[in-house]
Amino acid sequence: MCHTGINTSRLLFRNIIMLLICTTAAGVIRAQNNSNNLTLTAINTGFTLNNVSAIETQQINPNAFQIVVNSRSSNLFSVRARVSASTSSTGTPFPASMLSLRCNSTSPPVTANTNTITLSNTDQLLQQINSTKNNVTFNYDLLLDPVGYNYAPGNYNLTILFTMTQP
Repeated sequence: MCHTGINTSRLLFRNIIMLLICTTAAGVIRAQNNSNNLTLTAINTGFTLNNVSAIETQQINPNAFQIVVNSRSSNLFSVRARVSASTSSTGTPFPASMLSLRCNSTSPPVTANTNTITLSNTDQLLQQINSTKNNVTFNYDLLLDPVGYNYAPGNYNLTILFTMTQP
């Protein structure tokens, strides 16, 4: 038997995502200018790792985020995400690359990138869409790589910043 020194029943991984902007009670964030509109709803963003299996395997929160975008402009627009901050109660934060996003559906149906996008501290392209005057809704899964035994039990928080831009 291998002893790692980690009490897996104490390992809690809650509140992995704290949004950079103060949210309302419903967890909805809106950002807009004269040409673009992005609304983000955080639905299922926390992980609790309290057994060996959870520590050793990838965790997936389906439909963690819903992003609704539209553009009144005739140009293309892109949606990007990055980890803008990472903290922990142990003093050793998780690296940004432990988180990934994957688009699992769109409404209305549009050609979308459904590949898993590993996050980092720099902007990662999630979608590049032709402009539409109608809303396009993207539903994203949040994936956490296996934590393993390199991190002490504690609370770990990562902040994801979503942006919408026109090239």
